[in-house]
Amino acid sequence: MDVWTDLTTDNPTTLSIRQKWLNKKKKECKEILQEILRSEKPPRADYREMAELTLIVLGDTPPRGIHWSRPGAIHQARWMARNLYSMKMFMFAEQLEYDEETVVKLERLNLFLGLFYTPMWMSSTLAADAPANDLQFMKDMMKFKRTDPEIAQAVLQKLENHKWYLTQEVVPFALFGSRLSDKEKQDIAAKLHATEKPDSFRRGKPMFPQVTVKTTLADLVGPESHLLLDTLGIEYDWLLQPVATWPRSDDYS
Repeated sequence: MDVWTDLTTDNPTTLSIRQKWLNKKKKECKEILQEILRSEKPPRADYREMAELTLIVLGDTPPRGIHWSRPGAIHQARWMARNLYSMKMFMFAEQLEYDEETVVKLERLNLFLGLFYTPMWMSSTLAADAPANDLQFMKDMMKFKRTDPEIAQAVLQKLENHKWYLTQEVVPFALFGSRLSDKEKQDIAAKLHATEKPDSFRRGKPMFPQVTVKTTLADLVGPESHLLLDTLGIEYDWLLQPVATWPRSDDYS
């Protein structure tokens, strides 16, 4: 039985969000995804579908309008299909006649996917933006614990094993990214310049830092942060200059 062809797709259910900070995240997410989809090089088919479905479930319309694709196969090699299925299941839950418990679970999952996971994933194309992305994601999940402690705690437990971009060695990548304000970059630069360079760098697995909702990337800078610039042979003079002048430095560009 082909359930998909029997669905009426002109009135999908969308998320109802009441909390002020979540509505702010909703606005940010919609802006991020609209910008990505309007770019000269839009994402490939399944990425585009995930971005478009997220906009729809958030009550927005994608740049090229609303289009529905038949659900594809689910298997381990195509993890994104689970997200696509979950969004469609929620938006057409009434027609699919799911019980109340299932609908509540789908709504919780879509709230996480729509406000946090999709924009995080779609913004993760540049390594230089990873420190800012990862730190913000962790802080968002700490705050999200007040809304859905079960999902937020599960995500945080996973993130504890994936804090590579928040280590002293890698945090300086953020100086070359696009996600931070000039002040945030200046704070990182000032902390790095004020931190003494060690005689030798430690070997082995980098140490994962402890992160709180108040942690900044500048807080994560330490002696090992000199490794990146040292390895690349980058001089430090530009760190003392205004951020707007950095692109004119040969060492920065």
